[in-house]
Amino acid sequence: MVSIAAGSGTDLHIVGHGLRIEREVQFAEGLFLSPETPPAFDGSFGSTSTTLQAHAAMLAMERIATFSLRIEHAAGGEALATKGWNALWLFSLLSLACRSPVVSLYSVAEGRLEPSLANRNLIIRPAERIISFSDEQVDWARGNYQRFDTLIADRQFNAAQRYYNNAHYLPDLDARLMLLWAGIEGLLNVEGELRRRIALHAAILHDGDRDQKIKLFSDTKRAYDVRSKVVHGAQADTEKLKSAVGFASNLLVDLLRKMVQMGRVPSTSELDDAAASLAFG
Repeated sequence: MVSIAAGSGTDLHIVGHGLRIEREVQFAEGLFLSPETPPAFDGSFGSTSTTLQAHAAMLAMERIATFSLRIEHAAGGEALATKGWNALWLFSLLSLACRSPVVSLYSVAEGRLEPSLANRNLIIRPAERIISFSDEQVDWARGNYQRFDTLIADRQFNAAQRYYNNAHYLPDLDARLMLLWAGIEGLLNVEGELRRRIALHAAILHDGDRDQKIKLFSDTKRAYDVRSKVVHGAQADTEKLKSAVGFASNLLVDLLRKMVQMGRVPSTSELDDAAASLAFG
């Protein structure tokens, strides 16, 4: 069970996986990205009340830990634990900042003997690549912190972000692909002519030039064809599936980033109007 518990001190670490950072940097008030990865346990299993299953999971998580989010609150106790709980969403913002999955693992609090699980998944597959978090990515995350914090309360955005997060825990490529496309479809909220309208809306929201938008429109339609085959039970080549998962993952994260930068989720009619307003010839 996911929980964040505080000890007798005024800070705690939520240990994570997916990025590396060279030095501790302040992210927001009382929130710091840290290269430290405190171990889950210092003593023997017999000295804690942690279940055997959770204990084994956190020992395995220690091996893939790459950074932590350090949280401070002068009041400590419940106030610190609440701030830590709310900070779990920041791992999603970090994922958007580096365009790659970043996950929480477990939390360790100052003055507390026992760690707590910060991820409901007990088995975490190591990321295919660990991102070296750049100053530019740190600045993007900092600059969009408040907008993300507001937008995560939007049901449409929240669902799409969760689908992105959860897709990377799934062991099967076809299941990952379907969940990622469910996130894209839900975020763009299109009904009817899904293939063309999703590609069109994605191209409109893309920050590239005219040729890049045209290419994304074409690539998205082709990628959606792979998704449709998988949904209807057709077998796909493993390499094609991997490529399709990569494309859908990148598309969803870029759409989420765009909406964070906008500070809102544009309506379907707004995107349709933008498409209709483009003159031909």
